[in-house]
Amino acid sequence: MTKSKTGGKSDPRVVEAINHAFDLDSKGQTELAVQHLSALITKFPTVGSIRACLALFLYRSGRFDDAIEHGRKAVQFSPKSEKTSAVLCGALWKTGRRIEALDEMKRFLAIRPSEVYSKMIEEWNLGEDVESAIEKAKRAIRKDDRHKFG
Repeated sequence: MTKSKTGGKSDPRVVEAINHAFDLDSKGQTELAVQHLSALITKFPTVGSIRACLALFLYRSGRFDDAIEHGRKAVQFSPKSEKTSAVLCGALWKTGRRIEALDEMKRFLAIRPSEVYSKMIEEWNLGEDVESAIEKAKRAIRKDDRHKFG
């Protein structure tokens, strides 16, 4: 006997609700999309794709701390989602938590390759080795922070 999958990212109700949220956002109704997904989370609290989309819309509306909160939860439920990781990384970076953003990038890249992160690292021109590039970026950030606040 197999257990039917309900409430997961492939649940038709979840897919339809996420599509509706993207439709709202495309019409400039990002706040309605946020409300829609927030309500959906109460029904499906462990579905990472819902939290990832919510984090994205919160990010787009400038609510970076809320985006980080939902992004962190989304990453817990969907640790292999490149989009989820990238939204969290972007929100962390935007709020000045650059070391945490790089740590999220490093966490994700330890799981699987990422075209998004590979492009970023390539643009930084810090070398081919991902681990070294991230560590060089962290050192540069720490040095920059010492100059700003030292």
